[in-house]
Amino acid sequence: MQAIRNDFEASQFIAYVEGEVAGSLHYQIRDGQMWLLEVDVDRRGQGVDVADRLVQEALGEACHRRLAVLPLCHEARSHILAHPRYLRLVPSERRQRLGKYEPKLRKRSSGRTRASQQGAKGRFAAVSHPEEGGKAA
Repeated sequence: MQAIRNDFEASQFIAYVEGEVAGSLHYQIRDGQMWLLEVDVDRRGQGVDVADRLVQEALGEACHRRLAVLPLCHEARSHILAHPRYLRLVPSERRQRLGKYEPKLRKRSSGRTRASQQGAKGRFAAVSHPEEGGKAA
């Protein structure tokens, strides 16, 4: 059984499988936009589509709160491209660039990507992204 909870204080959606944390999606809300930063899925969540469920939950929340969405992580971009009904949440000037940023991440021995290992250490205080012109808002 899966459950997803939005931890507002930590700015992340957390997925549980069989009562255990199986993954998370980190986000920030700025200026009426939800920045989807990173999905981190544990091995327990890889076989049960936890990443897709996390992104789906975040997109639903953004829609409910009338927030635009900046899908800055691969999983969020892929999900939006696979489900075009969510394209309307992405600002029009960003839509053309959705498929251009497909990072190639190496898997580590833990089964997590390098980016997700960094995120697990809590490195979200000052987000600087190439899509944002390298500026932290």
